[in-house]
Amino acid sequence: MTDRAKTSADAPRGMSAGPARANQREAQSGADEFAHIPSPRTRHPALALAAAALAFYLVFHVRHELRYALSPGEALELGDARVTFSPRTTMTGLDNRYVRVRGAPDRESGLEVDTKGEWTFSQFFRVLGTGDHLFVHRLPGPLPGATAEADVFEGRLVRFGDLPFEDAVRAYFSAHVVASHYFALDELRAALAGARAGGLALRDRAGDPVTLAPEDLLAIDVLRPDEVRVGLPRDRFPDGEAARAEIERRGGTIVEARGLVRVDAPGAVPAGPMSMGDSPPPIERWTFIARFSGPGREAALSALGELDRKVELRDARETVKAHVSELAVAGDALVVAGTAGRRIPWAAIAAARTLATVHAPDDAYLLVEADRPRDHLPTLFLALAVAVFGVVNLAAFARELRRR
Repeated sequence: MTDRAKTSADAPRGMSAGPARANQREAQSGADEFAHIPSPRTRHPALALAAAALAFYLVFHVRHELRYALSPGEALELGDARVTFSPRTTMTGLDNRYVRVRGAPDRESGLEVDTKGEWTFSQFFRVLGTGDHLFVHRLPGPLPGATAEADVFEGRLVRFGDLPFEDAVRAYFSAHVVASHYFALDELRAALAGARAGGLALRDRAGDPVTLAPEDLLAIDVLRPDEVRVGLPRDRFPDGEAARAEIERRGGTIVEARGLVRVDAPGAVPAGPMSMGDSPPPIERWTFIARFSGPGREAALSALGELDRKVELRDARETVKAHVSELAVAGDALVVAGTAGRRIPWAAIAAARTLATVHAPDDAYLLVEADRPRDHLPTLFLALAVAVFGVVNLAAFARELRRR
């Protein structure tokens, strides 16, 4: 049989055999048969350079996380926070390290931080005795009992100035968060004796420095000699007259009647939208300021305390508030100019305190609790992938430059 498709004689009439012969000659001569096809347009070198620059910038942006991920997993022991983070101590080389430190947290001025979109709460508080140089961010989750009882904080130590939310935290603390500062009477007396027009500079009992301006308020708790605050439960004494009669029967003299005072029972949850409604009812007491004197004082107070476990017995105190500029020292007494020159014996003062806003200094630190180096290993692998991407684009940029 004859293959008609391969015979040129049977080609359609009118078709020239010239192009076929020309293609055959090109194939025999080794010429590129795709030379007439235009090459695709290549990417501009600037795009490759921009991609490489972006990749290297991202790696540089997470350099602190990369360094922390490669740091030792064993916590660096820093000891007592009052010594290590004292305002008189200058520290270097401790930031971005996994550390362990002991200290007393200031739960009074602590914050509960909620994460939007999540039903989780974390704590943010300062550590006492550090001059506001150490703050702790306690992440949500249960803590080991031994750690919580010992007030030991373990986690990542970072500089306050490196936080992305630094300005917001500083502004909120300085505008809304106040802390109580209690002063030793001897130091307060010495500071008032040598006071100048600019105010007082002293330390509280926790060791934190406090500066009091002349217009700042100072609260003085004054003991009332031989007087006791007595609270008798309402469920045992149905009315105030019965409670009054019981105190007088024990030898007390009523100085002041404060009526029915209601307080939360121990372990009760404050009322509010988060309350589950199963807390014990509040305790209601008929409260009086009574004077007990004479040799039978201790026996009378002991008898009142044994009436019921809800009985409250406290030293009667009076709180005198005055501006720093109104206080002066005169012998063994504190003179308060704002109350017609009242003289308060130093022996009768139980406590002196003030409220001051919390200011984080420029060299303050934040310890992110339970943040370990191994938690940042995924960042290390992602940074490696991004770096490889940058190298590939940089090589493409160099190749395009050689072609041009």
